[in-house]
Amino acid sequence: MDAPRNYGRDPISPMNISSRCEYACRAILELALNGREEVPVTVQAIAEKRNIPGKYLVHILIQLKRAGLVRSIRGAQGGYLLCKSPETITLLDIVEAIEGPVLEPLPLEDDAGKDLEGIWKEAAKEICEVLRACTLRDMIDHATQSDMYYI
Repeated sequence: MDAPRNYGRDPISPMNISSRCEYACRAILELALNGREEVPVTVQAIAEKRNIPGKYLVHILIQLKRAGLVRSIRGAQGGYLLCKSPETITLLDIVEAIEGPVLEPLPLEDDAGKDLEGIWKEAAKEICEVLRACTLRDMIDHATQSDMYYI
């Protein structure tokens, strides 16, 4: 008897998010939670609070800065701030700042895979819609709800 087909639902091989992308989300969430009042948050503070290697975080923040999501303030009181409101930054913005466009290039672009190109593009479109629907405000709300204590 053949094993049942799982069609992409195999728990052994899920779609993965890179550690770099995860760290970018952690960092931008930390800026949103603690960068209020226009007081910059230092790399060291973000790294310690969100368990991100400091040297790695610097490179991630540079990518986020190039994408227009964060800005840096120089000097002794310097650090990083968000460039936009949490309502306008989406998870897609963060992912694309770090990873580039979703599913681009396609997994294999050759003549043998031409008949799969449409389905990959449709999958990329669906993934983008889901990521675009989640804003930094949603992440903040979720983070603050999970920190609440209920009786």
